[in-house]
Amino acid sequence: MFNTKNLSFALIGTGLLSISLGSTYASAATDLTPLFSVYEEACGYIDSDKSTKAANTYNTFKNSFITHEESTTNGVYDGTVFSLKENYVIPAPYKNAISSITMEKGDDYSSDSVTYTVKFNNATYRNKPISHLDIYVVPNSDMFYDALYLKTSMQGLKPHFKYEQLDDEKIGAHLDPAKKLILCDGIVGSYK
Repeated sequence: MFNTKNLSFALIGTGLLSISLGSTYASAATDLTPLFSVYEEACGYIDSDKSTKAANTYNTFKNSFITHEESTTNGVYDGTVFSLKENYVIPAPYKNAISSITMEKGDDYSSDSVTYTVKFNNATYRNKPISHLDIYVVPNSDMFYDALYLKTSMQGLKPHFKYEQLDDEKIGAHLDPAKKLILCDGIVGSYK
């Protein structure tokens, strides 16, 4: 009886047969659910250790590439100036999931606005492929938001989100299935 298994190993050993495993298996997607769990925690507004930890994790990530400083002229405060850190270092758990980070100044709403766009490469949030993250701020105003864009349907995500009631306002993430985005009107503790 002819044993093809032994023949294959013999041929590999002599260099007459090679097997390429690299092209057969795609690399696993990076799960960024822990990074974006702050969105589920009413954008960090729930008074709990879990919510505080989620906000701290997210803000550490943002502050790894965003910098801001107070600007003054002759000792008079001019406002806050935002920029992209020159030699930013993304925290290790997220490094392989990011393909690029850019900053754009000005838009139709305000010439002072700043939009940071983080594009993802093979990353997921709750098993849904994600496209990019926009962090938008108009310095020295109350206009700012963080928006996570998905590549596919948002079906099944809503039950994960909690909201906090503050006076007559319900605080938490806004889910927009048409645009495939999850938006927070600011995250607790940003830009400390």
